[in-house]
This record gives sequence, structure tokens and C-alpha cells, in this order.
Amino acid sequence: MSDWPIDWRAVVDEAVKRRKQEGFTQRTLAALAGVSVPTVNAFEQGDINLRFERIVAILDSLGLFVQSGRTDSLQSFIYDARIRWTELIQDLPPDNPSRQPEGHSEQSYGIDGVERLPSLAKLREILSTAPKTSGWTPFWVPTKDSIKPSIREGLIECWIGKPDADKVFDDPGHSDFWQISRGGTAYLQRGYQEDGFDFEPGSIFDLTLPISRTSEVLLHAAWLARELGGDTDTKIRFVGRYTGLAGRELFTWAKPLLRFALGERYRARSDSVDLAITTSIGEIGTQLPQIIEGLLRPLYERFDGFDPPSDLFAGQIEDLLKNIRANP
Repeated sequence: MSDWPIDWRAVVDEAVKRRKQEGFTQRTLAALAGVSVPTVNAFEQGDINLRFERIVAILDSLGLFVQSGRTDSLQSFIYDARIRWTELIQDLPPDNPSRQPEGHSEQSYGIDGVERLPSLAKLREILSTAPKTSGWTPFWVPTKDSIKPSIREGLIECWIGKPDADKVFDDPGHSDFWQISRGGTAYLQRGYQEDGFDFEPGSIFDLTLPISRTSEVLLHAAWLARELGGDTDTKIRFVGRYTGLAGRELFTWAKPLLRFALGERYRARSDSVDLAITTSIGEIGTQLPQIIEGLLRPLYERFDGFDPPSDLFAGQIEDLLKNIRANP
């Protein structure tokens, strides 16, 4: 190890520290970096015989390595977005709905190897043409002056939950905050829609909304990747996080007719979960139910080990895609 021109042990220690700060398991980091779990384990043990591109993938996924030709990495982008969110809400009262006080979801993606880098003004125009999904579309581009996206520090930013904005709804579920860079790196933070209606905030967690919401974000990533010159093989890295879970009970609020899917009460025993996957445009187009099932199972496991049937994922995604086709 003394032959290395850098302090390799210090690099590894910093990577392990960053992984733990982000709440990632070795398995989550492996999925994000596109390497095996044994590779991550070997890296953290200080193995210097790993292939260089695998080391780069691990460090890049933790925001500790900026590849040539890229202005950011997914993890550093997420980190900066969280800091920006903290700045935006720092003067709001603790119980303000725009703070998403009972928790939120984060859904982020990075597109690898895009060739077309439009101006930010052009990118904002492109985003406004995104296909509609269902209900509250992710990365929605409003046109009202008080909440429309702005160009700020090399990216596009939108906060629908501005407390002084002209908006119809004033609840955590309609307070989206998002950022997107020229290269197609995106961050979306959303409050829980369940916290704004007939239930005590922080008391329930809808069974089906994570399936449709995550599917919509991956479909958005695949669409934007194609707009930026990607093809079927273009890789898309997705990172998700849910916070404020502890004590919530699984509930069929969005689709009450699915109440049979919950034979008993399931309550979250931990407060958060981190999710990650590396996929491609082609896989999103042909294997979306399988991708979503594999990605979200760790989330549902937080609720007393709930094990949703595979047909729940397939059925919800089929309904979503039918709705999208019916409303082009």
C-alpha cells in the first residue's frame, strides 16, 4: 500500500464514513455503483487489487469522485439539494406544511453518458413537455410566476411549496421541491400526500402510492434520457429515501378497494429506508414491474416485515400505464 501515491486507507475510511452517513448498506451501495456486494466489501477492507473502474464507481456513487467530463455525481448532487432544502425552510415555523414536518420521500436519478447538453433555458422548455402520468406528475413544471421553475447556480430549481406562493393546496403532499441539471441529474423531494387529509399527520402510509410514484420517476428518467440523446442501453442510476416512517401504519388510502391486500395491521418500526438501483432505458420499458418490486421491497419490510405479493406491483403499474396511454 505504501506504493500508492495517495493515502489509500484514508480514502477507504472516508468512503465508509460517507456510506454510513448516507444510511446506505453495502448492498445498497453495490446496487447504486453497479458492482457486486463482495466488491464493496473488498473495497472497504482496503483491497488495492480491485479493478480501477469499480473503485471509481464506488467513490462516484458516494460523491467522492468526479469523473472526467462530468460536472457532478449523483450523490454529491443529492447532498447539495438537501442543503438547499434546509436553506429554503430554515425560517418557516416548525409545523408549516411546506416543511414536510412528518417526513418525506426523495427520488433522484442520474443518466450516464448523455450526449446532448441543452442550455438550461432549453432544458426547462423540454421538461415542460414531459408526458403526463397520473395526478401530481413528478417534476411538474408550473407556469404561475410565484412557483414556476427558476434557473439557479447551473441548474433548474422548483419549489411548489413556497409559503407565499399562489397555490390551491397547502399541505405536505403539494409542496414538491426539485432540481435538475443540464446532464439529466435530478432530485425530487415530496411530502406525504396522506398527511394532508382526513388522518392524523404521520399516522398512515399508503400501500400503493410508492409503486406509482417511483414508476413515474423512472419513466421520467427514461424519457429525459432519450431527449438528451440516450438509447436503449443508456444507464440510469436511481436513489430513493423515505423518512418519517416510524409509527405509521400501512393503509389502502389511495385505492380503498385493495384493503384485502392487508390481512392485518402493519406498522413501521424504523424511521427511514434508503433504496438504490442501476437500470437502463430498455429495462424500464420492458421490466418496470420487476424493477419496482425489487427496489421497493426493503421499504415494505420496514412495516413489520410486510411481504407484498408480486401481482400487487404488476397490477398497479399496469393501471398506471393504461392511464398514461389514455391521456397522451
